[in-house]
Amino acid sequence: MFTRQIKIFCIVGLVVLMGVLGSAVAVVGSEGTTLRVLVRPDEGKNIYYYSQKFEKKTGTKVVVNFVGWDKIHDKTLSVLIADGGGYDVVFLGSGYIGEFSATGQFEPLDLDAEQRSEFLPALLDGYTYKGDLVAIPWYSGGSHMVYNASYLKAAGVDPDRILTWNDFMQACRKIKEAGIVKYPFMPSCKYPGNWTYNLGTIALSMGGKFLDKDFSPIFNSGGCLEALEMLVQGVKRGLFDPAGIAMDDYETLKAFEAGKTAFLLDSTWSATQSTLPEVSTVSKDARMMLIPGSKENSVLMYAGGLGIMKSSQHKAEAKQYIMFQTDKEAQMLHAVLGANLPTRIALFNDPEKAAISKGWPVYGDLVEQVKYGELDPPILWLDPLRKILATAVQSALAERETSTEALNKAVRQAMELRETYQ
Repeated sequence: MFTRQIKIFCIVGLVVLMGVLGSAVAVVGSEGTTLRVLVRPDEGKNIYYYSQKFEKKTGTKVVVNFVGWDKIHDKTLSVLIADGGGYDVVFLGSGYIGEFSATGQFEPLDLDAEQRSEFLPALLDGYTYKGDLVAIPWYSGGSHMVYNASYLKAAGVDPDRILTWNDFMQACRKIKEAGIVKYPFMPSCKYPGNWTYNLGTIALSMGGKFLDKDFSPIFNSGGCLEALEMLVQGVKRGLFDPAGIAMDDYETLKAFEAGKTAFLLDSTWSATQSTLPEVSTVSKDARMMLIPGSKENSVLMYAGGLGIMKSSQHKAEAKQYIMFQTDKEAQMLHAVLGANLPTRIALFNDPEKAAISKGWPVYGDLVEQVKYGELDPPILWLDPLRKILATAVQSALAERETSTEALNKAVRQAMELRETYQ
């Protein structure tokens, strides 16, 4: 960890000297104004640092309330129900865009055409609720595929030729037949949220769709059914670890880091962890590849955004603060120190990407995958839907139902959900 910190501090110093971190945000003094901000944990202390910097530039005081991941949902909901609860800026995770925006407490945000062109379109689309942009995308992340290069080489598998999920299954078969590991892949099916690194991403990368344009469930055929059946067959053929039915994404990461599996489908954070020698026994062999089919279709990604409360008495200063926290300078440091991918297109390209990569070597591989990502649908019933889908996956893997039976039942339940929330 010490070596990595030295590299990080060196790159931060290098970037500053290069002048890359020159903020483009125009600032106006606001002495006497105080902004109250509600946000999740602060990896890399980026919020803390740029809040202080904002205060010095504008004279506007910023008071930040950091709330842990285990409590941020309920805390945010209570704030929104209380008409903003006295906060000016509130964090909006992508998984709750529909649920939180439906309260009507987020101020619509205006970006001109030039400003919009600076952000990934998928993120702006995801944070648009009923025609209004409800938050400025602050960071991004998503699903990634990591592989053990030594295992694939020993089995004669070329990762560059794994372009489809059928290629992936064949690669798993070769690795198993070579006796390298008992189970080449472990799916993470324990919690509803794991559909991001499980059924959801696999189905999308196969061209599947979960909902139609009217948000009616349609996931019992096509790519979604194909994805679930692949998971079932993977377990039946001994290619996928059946223990995955009770594993979350952290547990599958630990299995990969211990050398028990050849492939890992997981988050940006987990993909990064697998390459760090201080925590991973396979760090020197951990490599990344595009998720099969994702370049032609898509995969699930996630993001965090910063929105303004309609009840705020300081909307101009609040927007200025948000644009400051999401500016290129702040996002670069957020990437290097907090291992969070950016939302501005410029940071997905050179020379900025090359600069960040000096402090975060796998950055280029991570951003390449996120280019093909999309956010969860902005529906109020996303969490209940994910629970329904998680139950369907577990039921099919346990052979209590066929893939078709499990998804047909899930569609019926989802239809009832949709009607309840309308």
